[in-house]
Amino acid sequence: MSIIPNLINDTAIPDFIPAWQSFSDNSIDDIPAAVVSALNQSGLVDNVPVFKEVAIGVGSRGVANLPALVASTVTWFRSNGCRPFVIPCMGSHGGATGPGQIKVLADLGVTEETVGCEIRASMDVIEVGRLDNGLPVYMDRIAWEADGVFIINRIKTHTSFSGVHESGLVKMLTIGLGKQKGADTAHSRGFFDFPVIMPAMATMLLESKPTILGGLGVVENALEKTCLIEAIPANNLITRDAELLAYSKTLLPSLPLEKIDLLIIDQMGKNISGAGMDPNITGRHLSPAKSGGPTVTRLVTLGLTEESMGNATGMGNADIIPRSMANAINFDYTYANVITSTSLGFVRMPMVLETDEAVLRCGVKTCSTAIDKIRAIRIKDTLHLDKLLLSPAAAEALSGHDNIHLAGAPRPLEFSKDKFLDRTIWEKAFVK
Repeated sequence: MSIIPNLINDTAIPDFIPAWQSFSDNSIDDIPAAVVSALNQSGLVDNVPVFKEVAIGVGSRGVANLPALVASTVTWFRSNGCRPFVIPCMGSHGGATGPGQIKVLADLGVTEETVGCEIRASMDVIEVGRLDNGLPVYMDRIAWEADGVFIINRIKTHTSFSGVHESGLVKMLTIGLGKQKGADTAHSRGFFDFPVIMPAMATMLLESKPTILGGLGVVENALEKTCLIEAIPANNLITRDAELLAYSKTLLPSLPLEKIDLLIIDQMGKNISGAGMDPNITGRHLSPAKSGGPTVTRLVTLGLTEESMGNATGMGNADIIPRSMANAINFDYTYANVITSTSLGFVRMPMVLETDEAVLRCGVKTCSTAIDKIRAIRIKDTLHLDKLLLSPAAAEALSGHDNIHLAGAPRPLEFSKDKFLDRTIWEKAFVK
């Protein structure tokens, strides 16, 4: 019989107050129209390979409106005389297999039916050349053999390094289109070299494959809504990727406290962040090439998204997880991801307790803070920061905060008879 309950069952869990965190919303209403407008204004129509095949590269990140972005792009190329098809651009994700990567796209809503064209996937690559430092540069063989290549990605800050280029079109071109071998090569030098390696690789690819047409750069606001869509020709891709990254950083959301005793995250996953839960939000950085964010004493995570397919990369940033989450981990997918990235710290095993309630009690107990002083915040995931649950001490610390609006009175968290936390709180406790 476990002795753990005897150590934590007397530990109280604070009540929580629902609260809204307000962000400005400059989102685009008509995504298809915005895509068509961006492509029409880009000048790309003068270079499309009429009557020939164009590979549309799509990644594994949780990008807002992704099916609509892809479908509209496919339609535009077809209407301009091309034969478009989709390829996955996601390095080693999906277990580093073609079928696995098609499954990742399907979980993101990108299927042959939703985007209106064939999806082709393979892990085969060709070596395009080598950088001055000897690193090989790879490209998806299917893309290389296509008559044209066009990629689609959100441009945003990366979870493991800082630079002029982070997550965006340059990274997708070099690591996403490089498949597992390309990702492995880029990560072999560590994250500190990424800001130099990625644009160098991208430059070589653009020079070696003149039929790379460009990319659709997407920026999202703090509400994770699409607020900018720009079609960028290949000759301006590297410059605009950097400029749009700088713009995206001005829109970043954040948690409203600099010091948090207990952070509860209902779910993490690869569709939420490359690191499962964005370290830029949590302040938990396992990469020495990244810093910033709040100081969090205890971080507990309660589950994996279905879209993650068991990939628990990033769990190393959590202190405690429930048995249900541990049982959902696909270690093959998870380890394939981190071996490629060389970031083994992201899969260090957190403490595993039997139930959500036990996880929370342990988190409270090991905060070493009096129950009436604990600054605790609960969020659904690091993509959704507009709805918060605040402990009374956290709410008091945020009194007078212009962007925080309390939506109710303190009340206990609700657990099932099996002591698992009610996840429907995000729908039923927030009424504007």
